[in-house]
Amino acid sequence: MRLIGQSLMVLGVALGVLVALAMLAHLGPGSSWLINVALAKLSLLGAGGLMGAGAVAIRLDNRERSNNLLTRPESEDDGPDSSEL
Repeated sequence: MRLIGQSLMVLGVALGVLVALAMLAHLGPGSSWLINVALAKLSLLGAGGLMGAGAVAIRLDNRERSNNLLTRPESEDDGPDSSEL
């Protein structure tokens, strides 16, 4: 899950950087500037969504790992038990 989250975040950053570079270079598929601005906003919104989805996936993985640590049964070799104290 962590790999999926990191991949989504990297993809979101790459999309955002590409949109910013296209805006700086005045590149766009539409003939009207209004269409170019709308497409740039939608692309940046998509990039934010990808980064948000990646952050949620990483958070879920962190929560699962912490729950596994809390519910892990202790073995007898980990330390002294109550009868030795």
